Amino acid sequence: MTHALNAQECLERARMHEQLAATTADASARTMHQAMAAEFRRRAAMGAIDGSGPMISKPVIELSVPAA
Repeated sequence: MTHALNAQECLERARMHEQLAATTADASARTMHQAMAAEFRRRAAMGAIDGSGPMISKPVIELSVPAA
């Protein structure tokens, strides 16, 4: 799972996706690899700033059903 990667591993994956983006002729694949590279660079930067571990996402809103 990619959430368990450290900053160095994220940078390695970013470089891999950048290389794949540079060598593919498929425009949609290139866009996807560029997005993946950006995401791994973002994760590496966050890991370098805050080494507390993976971020836990919380819902923006919570929905509840009224009791009957």
